Amino acid sequence: MSKYETPDYAVIISEAEFEIREYTDFYIVEYDNDQDPRINQGFGTLFSYISDNNKVKQKLSMTVPVIEEISGDKKKMAFVISAKYRDNVPEPNDNNLKIKKFNEGKFAVIKYSGFSNEKTEEIMKTKLSAWLMQKGYIIDSNYMLAFYNAPFTLPMFRRNEIMVRVK
Repeated sequence: MSKYETPDYAVIISEAEFEIREYTDFYIVEYDNDQDPRINQGFGTLFSYISDNNKVKQKLSMTVPVIEEISGDKKKMAFVISAKYRDNVPEPNDNNLKIKKFNEGKFAVIKYSGFSNEKTEEIMKTKLSAWLMQKGYIIDSNYMLAFYNAPFTLPMFRRNEIMVRVK
């Protein structure tokens, strides 16, 4: 059990490393910077935001997962906002950060451990796509990477996921 808050969801299907989940909506703060397409400054900028670099200078709780969205050769990174701030999310000071609603819906997920890298992520996306085709689901978003652990977590204890909206 994680000590960090995660978004609420219900598992609809669970088979081996695959799941179909029904998420309720939640809010994220997203780093999107055309000058930084590989999001090298993403984590630090987001961490600064939750540390109190926001319009009300309020410290926010760390949550998981950290979400990366892949769109072509560009990435975006987001932190989930704690549910206790749902009705009053502090505005960011940094222009590269935006508050967004992550709309409820069905998501397909593949879970894996170890260190995540582009080769592993491609393998996992291919496996997830094949499973979705077999189940008759249609992909309805970009793929998203979801990371649940601190960088120093040993590989065998790491929780990584690739998720995609489906219908």
